[in-house]
Amino acid sequence: MKNTAAPRLVGLDLGSSGLRAVEARHGRDGWRIVKVAETELPVGAIHAGLIVDQPAVSKALKRLWRAGRFSTRKVAAAMSDAGVITRQVDLPWMPAEDFRSALKYQVVDALPVDLATVELDYQPLSEFSVPDGHGHSTDMLQVLLVATPTEAVTDLCAALIAARLEPVQADTSAFALIRSACGGRLQDSDECTALIDIGADVVTVIVQQAGRPLFIRSIPGQGGEMATLTVASAMGMDLDQARDLVIATGLNGPPPVITPVAESNVFGLLASAGETPIDVTTSRAMALINPWATTLVGAIRDSLDYFHAAGGARVSRLVLTGRTAELNGLSERITTELRIPVSLLDPFDGLVRARRVTDVNSRPYAVATGLAMGA
Repeated sequence: MKNTAAPRLVGLDLGSSGLRAVEARHGRDGWRIVKVAETELPVGAIHAGLIVDQPAVSKALKRLWRAGRFSTRKVAAAMSDAGVITRQVDLPWMPAEDFRSALKYQVVDALPVDLATVELDYQPLSEFSVPDGHGHSTDMLQVLLVATPTEAVTDLCAALIAARLEPVQADTSAFALIRSACGGRLQDSDECTALIDIGADVVTVIVQQAGRPLFIRSIPGQGGEMATLTVASAMGMDLDQARDLVIATGLNGPPPVITPVAESNVFGLLASAGETPIDVTTSRAMALINPWATTLVGAIRDSLDYFHAAGGARVSRLVLTGRTAELNGLSERITTELRIPVSLLDPFDGLVRARRVTDVNSRPYAVATGLAMGA
């Protein structure tokens, strides 16, 4: 979290469904959202967080910069959590500079990959001492270890450079979402919350406390596009038709129609909810969407149970974000089954907005906002 003046930087979120970018500046009154833009991507150009069609992504990036009219080509981009490995490990304490240089040699057995194929980083969590039984103790550092495939970083940089952009920072979308949830400020609260990022393909569960990441788990193949693919396949629709039907239907069918009561009635100021008959198409869609939601809630529950079983603090609140987070009935299903309060993340909440972004729907820009605030 930065509290000093930051250089001009554009946060860039590369998702499988499209690109989103935010330019933010830090001043005396905190963070200010200056410019935003988004553009669609061809299907398959990015899959599971990996760039598959570099020319298509670079072309979309050029289109995005024209639409956003950003004041800089310096970029902080998100690495997909689908390809990122995280582990919580305890290592002997060292000064920060020595610790970073020795990191690869200390975590050889902690990661299930060849360390020559990944880029390593870490987030300090806590310091503690371990007694040795002889009246002495060893200082330890608990860290969240982050490993990103080198190939993914290289492909990302190549796509940015081909679009005449300058990659300055690479981060994980999980860390960016924590900054968005905290408004780019260090937090004093001890409340333990979980951010649930429901993307098109990947669902990521991020537990954080006072802005510190405690647990990150990515679940490929559980995102909202799975519901769309199921509906498209079972009902013989193309993806666009199926996606529109999923959004219109949600988990509980279309919302009821509110029918006004005549003003002459003694209850003229009231309104009655007329029952909306559920047609065959809607009923069938609900039968296909709800099993996906059940699987999703189960995956979230399993993630939280794992975190709690490892000694993590109780999660007191869930914050939903991502492409599918606003699906009708989903937040109600999650809070009912998990018995934890649920809210939707608004990344611009508490931030100053420039006039040009006053009426923009801020929710799709959660990752990009957190990246822009990470300079």
